[in-house]
Amino acid sequence: MLSTLLSNIYSEHSLLQSGLTIKAYVQQAKQLGYKNLALTDKHTLSGVYDFLRECEKVDMKPLVGLECTVLVKDVRLTVRLLAKNKQGYQQLVELSSVMRMSKENGISYEVFQQQTTACMVLLSRQSFIQAKDWYKRWLALTAHSEGRLEIHGASDYTLIEFAEAHNIVCVAAPPIRFLREENYDFYRLLTAIGAGTTVDHVVLEEETEKAYLLSLTERRERFSEALLNETDALADEIETFTLFQKPTIPRFDGLEENEAQERLQENALKGFQQRYQSNPSEEAMERLKKELAVIKQLGFASYFLIVADFMDYAHRSNILTGPGRGSSASSIVAYALRITDVDPLKHGLLFERFLNPERISLPDIDIDFPDYRRDDVIHYVRERFGKEHVAQVLTFGTFAGKAAIRDAGKASGLNSGFVDRVAKAMNSALTLEEAEQQGVFSSFQSTELDTLLFFAKQLEGMLRHESTHAAGVIISDRPLKEKVALQYGSDERVLTQADMNSLDALGYVKFDFLGLKNLTLLERMLRLIEGATNQKLNLRDIPFHDEKTFRLLQQGESTGIFQLESDGMRRVLKQLKPSSFNDIVATTSLYRPGPMTFIKDYIQSKHEQKKTFSHHVEINRILQPTFGVIVYQEQIIQLIQISAGYSLAEADVFRRAISKKQRELMNKDAFVERSIARGYTKEEAETLFALIEKFSNYGFPKSHATAYSMISYWLAYLRVHYQEAFFAALCSANWQDHQKLYNYIYEARKAGVEVLPPSIQESHALFTVENKSIRFGLLPITMVNRRIVDQIKKARTTPFQDFFTFVAKVYSSTITQPVITAFIKAGACDHWGYSRAVLLANVDKAIAFAKQIDDFKQSAGSLFTINPVTPAYIDIEPSTKMEELGWEREVLGFYFSGHPIENVKERLAPFHRTTLIQAEPSRKAIRVGVLVKALKKITTKKGKAMAFFIGSDETEECECVVFPTVWKDVETVLIEGSLVLLSGVVEEREGKKQFIVQKAIDLNQLPSTESKQFLHVHIEKEQDVPTKLSDLKYILSQDRGTAPVILHRKKNHTKIKLPDKYAVQPSKRTIQLLKRLFGETNIRLEEREDEQE
Repeated sequence: MLSTLLSNIYSEHSLLQSGLTIKAYVQQAKQLGYKNLALTDKHTLSGVYDFLRECEKVDMKPLVGLECTVLVKDVRLTVRLLAKNKQGYQQLVELSSVMRMSKENGISYEVFQQQTTACMVLLSRQSFIQAKDWYKRWLALTAHSEGRLEIHGASDYTLIEFAEAHNIVCVAAPPIRFLREENYDFYRLLTAIGAGTTVDHVVLEEETEKAYLLSLTERRERFSEALLNETDALADEIETFTLFQKPTIPRFDGLEENEAQERLQENALKGFQQRYQSNPSEEAMERLKKELAVIKQLGFASYFLIVADFMDYAHRSNILTGPGRGSSASSIVAYALRITDVDPLKHGLLFERFLNPERISLPDIDIDFPDYRRDDVIHYVRERFGKEHVAQVLTFGTFAGKAAIRDAGKASGLNSGFVDRVAKAMNSALTLEEAEQQGVFSSFQSTELDTLLFFAKQLEGMLRHESTHAAGVIISDRPLKEKVALQYGSDERVLTQADMNSLDALGYVKFDFLGLKNLTLLERMLRLIEGATNQKLNLRDIPFHDEKTFRLLQQGESTGIFQLESDGMRRVLKQLKPSSFNDIVATTSLYRPGPMTFIKDYIQSKHEQKKTFSHHVEINRILQPTFGVIVYQEQIIQLIQISAGYSLAEADVFRRAISKKQRELMNKDAFVERSIARGYTKEEAETLFALIEKFSNYGFPKSHATAYSMISYWLAYLRVHYQEAFFAALCSANWQDHQKLYNYIYEARKAGVEVLPPSIQESHALFTVENKSIRFGLLPITMVNRRIVDQIKKARTTPFQDFFTFVAKVYSSTITQPVITAFIKAGACDHWGYSRAVLLANVDKAIAFAKQIDDFKQSAGSLFTINPVTPAYIDIEPSTKMEELGWEREVLGFYFSGHPIENVKERLAPFHRTTLIQAEPSRKAIRVGVLVKALKKITTKKGKAMAFFIGSDETEECECVVFPTVWKDVETVLIEGSLVLLSGVVEEREGKKQFIVQKAIDLNQLPSTESKQFLHVHIEKEQDVPTKLSDLKYILSQDRGTAPVILHRKKNHTKIKLPDKYAVQPSKRTIQLLKRLFGETNIRLEEREDEQE
């Protein structure tokens, strides 16, 4: 047969050491005529599961293998193993786990002997060269199994002779690292990426050029027939086995299914009575019975018990849990067990959306925890169910298009600037092929681009690195290593070597533990509230009809509120004016690409108080809560049920079929016939089907929207009623993000909350509530870390009497001169009443005093030591406000006690400027006064200069763009650190505001007082008034200033002073435009005195 690929075969799972994807490898081998195919990745079995599935698809015999490193004395031997049978696979699992979880990155001689009894052992050619002098030990190593020696080709004839002399069997095992001969350069590139170098510095063995998948003819040319026959014979000894099975829910505490069901029923009934205070409605009781019956029918009792167990641990440990996530929030059993906090009856949620006996799938209960407590719960689960039974899930990062460009360019040694420009030109959402089709790279055409894309396209989609699945945890009632190898991830987390798809095929069930930052935020707020009020607030007791909370949202004041914070959402809230919790649920469901177009309909119907959307009472009942707009998947299910008479379970299957375009399941004719039978006309039934089909792609799960809207509402409530704790927690959560911190401090002050400066006497690490105010923390100050904060808190058991005492107490190898300087510049030492400039001038003197104090303590008891006297301050000129603001920005990243723009407010007043936080996307030009930061000049593809910079005022910061046509006029004005008045429009890009500059004036050149001129505009022809007035307003809006505009109408000899908002800065350009519009003699400037009549 001579058709076996035996060993020495790496796939992409041997990260950056092979260009073989498993699917391409198996398909190519099939085309070439191979019957038996092996995979022996280095130390890992992560590729085995895909390999088995791909081989099964094309009817090939898989040979499951592993490359091991055996530690024998001071020698590391490379050995490849093939599993003879399922027991052999389990031995590979053990060996791979040992290698991936040990520091030695290998296995001992003793472990190797114990764990290879059901494996074929093949010693690599390189290792055998090492082993010649002690081949007797090698024979002992493989005493339990006839060891083989890998031969790469005819050039290994000396090894073959040696092996024959010592009765060692040889097999044909050429290395395979890439698919085809022409892929060699790509393999070198991969190797360079792995080594962090360029292809010019990669040194590979000469034979590696031929490490591609040989055809059967090439194999016969390279190896003797006897060697190939021996290879086939070895493959024949290997049994095929399967690892895959349907997912099986682990048994909770070893309970049989009927026992687990009884336990679940008992726990659910107990929790149900607590939830409904021993007075449940008949509807609630029936719902509980129905759900328990479905859970019993599907055999899911243990799943619920496991989730309820670790949720109970979280509750007992005061770990805040999310109210729910996904469709599980629609279960009254989950609500009774305190898995969720959403009452499905109160919110009209359908259990069938979660568990559907017509569409059997495993339950999927995702749980949110504060991100810093998630690991605590996972640790509990490992202890509770056994460390051998619990692991997190491996996932792989792949080369995306943009990353592929950067890595390919770096490894190829191409010019880094060129590679960077190409990468930046590409949208991250596109594939390289899509980017090419859209002409993204057209301006870079060159041989370098051809090389870059040639390699980048091959990289795209390949495995790049390993990481930990964001949520997945596997819990099994059998030891995991019976079927799946394990390894360490970051922080020594135990991971499965199989990814989620492979684990599902192996029959494991995943439980999702997610870290949610907003729960961390809520938890921090609750602690601050308790500290400030001595009251423990329970989020579940918060009323959902609080008028103050809805008033806040109606004003669009949603900064810091989960799901409602974006500029776009704030505009929607102002228009919608939510007045109920349902409005929040609907808004967060509609504010997504696609359904966003229906927001206007929802708002209009709400404000018009529409109540009738169909003359069919039942349909009207379904549409009323969302003002005629189909928002939720649950509404679609109900419409299908009511109109066509399907059960809710059948209706959910029908809905899914429509959304996924499964024609065989979405029978329109059957729907119409069933609807007609229930009293609908054919036209009504077809209209209804079209409506359902339209919204099936847009509908959002109401269960998920309800649960997550609860988090949004809680945050909004806390912002209204406990605003100091709200903003302190918000600032603490974002202390490393200068822009967000700046914005949140502004919002706090706007809400009337005083934000106190950092203080070495009062501040903690982060922001705290202090007497109805917020105290700035010490950590956001440059150079300050937690160790420094702890040292200061330890030293201030009593208040620091003065600056010199402070330095004497804290000066150390940790709190050095630069740290003390940073404290001063941040204003943390202001409370002693000295100017920051004075304190800075005294730093060296204070440090010298600290050293004297230390010397005194060291020599205490000597007759000649004198207690140092606190020195006097060096007196210098106090620092100016602008100096102090500059220092704050230096060490905090932003201005805290003010903003440079505030010093020129009076000068800006006549120009009707808009603050950045007020600026909304619009085509209408506005004016903003800003400080220029982070100015960056670039050259366009056409060789023209333009610029980007950050504009900062007292409210927030915004990216500003100056296109070439404008840049040439304002280049001398827009200088880093300058204060300027900008004219332009605001646009929205990727959810953020961007100011497009049309004009820029240096604020130092603005008139500090009102203009002493009037601009007179004469209109001669009365018929011109309507059109010319419109043009006049536009021209004036582009050049606002302080000169009033007087309008003269010739017909009735009247003159009208236009409102102040039309006052103008009468530039030469504006005068020219007006003269062109009204005539040369009809525009004139006059001094104000001339106008006094």
